[in-house]
Amino acid sequence: MVTVMEKINSNGGIRKNSKDRGASSHQNFSFLSIFNLSVFNSLPKGIFAISLFGLFLGASTTMIYSQLGLFLKNELHATELKIAFIDGVVEFIAYVTRVFSGMISDYFMNRKFILYVGCVITLFMKPLFAIAQSPLVVMIAQSIERIGNGLQATPRDALIADLSDPSNRGQSFGFSKSFKTVGGLLGTCVAIAIMWLSSNNYRLVFACATIAVAISILCLSKIKTKQEIQGKGRVEKKIKNPFKKQYLKSFDDRFWKLIALAVIFELSHFTEALFPIYANSFVATSVASSVSMFISIGQILCSFPIGLYADKFGKEKFMKVCMFMMILANISFIFANSIFWVYLGAFLWGGQMTANQGLFLSVLMERVDVHLRGTAIGIYYCAVGAFYLIASVIAGKIWTSYGSTYSFLYSITFCVLSLCLFRFLLPAKRNSRCGA
Repeated sequence: MVTVMEKINSNGGIRKNSKDRGASSHQNFSFLSIFNLSVFNSLPKGIFAISLFGLFLGASTTMIYSQLGLFLKNELHATELKIAFIDGVVEFIAYVTRVFSGMISDYFMNRKFILYVGCVITLFMKPLFAIAQSPLVVMIAQSIERIGNGLQATPRDALIADLSDPSNRGQSFGFSKSFKTVGGLLGTCVAIAIMWLSSNNYRLVFACATIAVAISILCLSKIKTKQEIQGKGRVEKKIKNPFKKQYLKSFDDRFWKLIALAVIFELSHFTEALFPIYANSFVATSVASSVSMFISIGQILCSFPIGLYADKFGKEKFMKVCMFMMILANISFIFANSIFWVYLGAFLWGGQMTANQGLFLSVLMERVDVHLRGTAIGIYYCAVGAFYLIASVIAGKIWTSYGSTYSFLYSITFCVLSLCLFRFLLPAKRNSRCGA
């Protein structure tokens, strides 16, 4: 713990000779390395500050979203289709926003400012959930709040890429997303505790979620960019305008094939807002959102280890592992006869989801030029968001009309399709185009 706090307080960026240490760690790597805290030494110091920022932001988000499906169904009387549609639309809005926030952060090379703007929007929108009286108001509040999320998500990921290098980029993304999910787990636990103590007062949970956002803004001030680390008084614009067609055309076939694979696999991911409703058939309403805890636990326990092993043994192999995990998650949901199998399905679903997203982003950084990182991440998120909306609407319709089992079978179908197309869309060997 002391080591972690020292890293956070140092506000540092990239460690010197990280490539040398990466090569050395590769030579001495073994399965037991994951249990050795020294494995974190290869991570850039700035990653710890970014991760702490994500922890509190994730806690705030999960406090609301772990209860929102139940709130919409039990208090505002929305159907599963309407719940899935609302979640799909607002997530799509968030992902579209990520395109522009990525481009803007590339153009001005001031990722922290965009992060601040996104966090402030999120801060002011949180209280609207507590006073919502209809699904429409919830949708409006979610949409604006997710715009704030979209503004900060892409610059944050681009900043992680800036502060890391190819030898530890998978680990950096995995660690950051794991830490963010720790916040999600804490947020779910706090939400369940408030629900239990307040006799299922959803609105009190939503009001308390605002506090964590305020703390995340304080953490944001501790993050230092490369320019700040190098002692420059202001951020200088060195990058060419990424909005110009000549630069957007630099995305080649390898880039678009990766995006195609990502969106096909994304069709297997529908809204997790339906999971507490599913769990509610096994446990009481006050603890039904505990299924979200196991999604978070899966993300925490899987994201960093998978990113670490992927850096050592090949990202493509572990992308396939994640797809198999998704199939097993759906099978666990389908044959669940107790809450244990629901929790297991949630664990596998969460574990593969965040880990695979980190792997896609890491591979993406190897297929684009350095000055287009934010733009590329934005395009990835926008494409994924569009197909997440489609998947959520389809799964919600199937769930409402035919039952949950067929929604999970629908998910398995696109997992299998992704595996079948994997070799064509993501060749095993490629030439890296990214810088350090």
